[in-house]
Amino acid sequence: MSGARTWRFGVVGTGAMSATMMECLGLERRVQVAAVASADAARARAFADRFGIAHAHAGLAALLARADIDAVYIATATRDHAAHAIAALEAGKAVLCEKPYAIGVEQGQRVLDAAQRSGRLFMEAQWTAALPACRELLRLARERALGEPVLLHSEFGIAHDPAAHPRLFDGPGAGVLLDFGVYPIALALQALGPVRAVDAAVRCNAAGVDVHATLQLTHEHGGHSQLAASLVCALPNRTSLSFTGGHVSLASPVMGAESLQVCRVAPVGAARPGAGGSRSALVAALRRQRWVRRLKASLGGGAAHEHSFGADRYAPQLSHFVALLDAGALESDLMPHATSLAVLRVVEAARQCRPPVVEASP
Repeated sequence: MSGARTWRFGVVGTGAMSATMMECLGLERRVQVAAVASADAARARAFADRFGIAHAHAGLAALLARADIDAVYIATATRDHAAHAIAALEAGKAVLCEKPYAIGVEQGQRVLDAAQRSGRLFMEAQWTAALPACRELLRLARERALGEPVLLHSEFGIAHDPAAHPRLFDGPGAGVLLDFGVYPIALALQALGPVRAVDAAVRCNAAGVDVHATLQLTHEHGGHSQLAASLVCALPNRTSLSFTGGHVSLASPVMGAESLQVCRVAPVGAARPGAGGSRSALVAALRRQRWVRRLKASLGGGAAHEHSFGADRYAPQLSHFVALLDAGALESDLMPHATSLAVLRVVEAARQCRPPVVEASP
């Protein structure tokens, strides 16, 4: 598209996530990062020098006052996401805001109200929703390609040292549900639809912050989701969606999966072409061989389908956001406003549904 315009971005925040996204922004030819803002002037200048950004600002207001900024990417502290998003929208900027875009439902609704008033694009940066492998999984669910989707199992857990990652373990916006849990929760909503009931077991640290959680969601259309998220233990980090006629699994690593394992399974007792007679005897004989059983287990069952995200795992999300800017859209079809808000509702329900188990102080 030789005639397509270049979109000028401002980056808000100078932490690790902003640095990671700068690598991705540098790959998108139609994006130019014009300015960066931080509460600390020295950090803003150092970040700008590191990534070749022309303008560095101390504070958000100066960046938002620039007439040459079309959109902002927000990756500040979680507790500040909503306030910064609202300020950017009110300044007439499109917004791509890191997840979670708010720390509660009421705050989240204020952001979406600001987006509606401004008439500007707002999208929560749930990057996994744009991955080709995840999009294919959701397409299979939407089109009932293997029958009715019945059960989603999804987990994301990595043990973190609280001393090295204090923001995860204390203060507003901390906790595993908002930092890790939003990923499987969003996938559950996208795959199986609205939630009717939430049951959860939540473990909190001495500061009262959730650090480990398991959730069971009952969806309005009859499906169920079993989800887990943890900051204190290494979960297997698997995702699978079971249908009445098979199952689909995201290949490891589940956060950034580039392939799907698709297995079609006929109901027990269903007639199969060629079944019976010599074929049945051959199958029985093969099952008695250990090497055959090992081979079958190694293959995992089903066919692998590759869906690469390309040079950078965040690139599909950024390309999607740029396409939305091109189209003059106000929200994403991959991460609609209603889904972003519904994720926060599930988080709040999980925290409220039973008294948490609280760790003793060390």
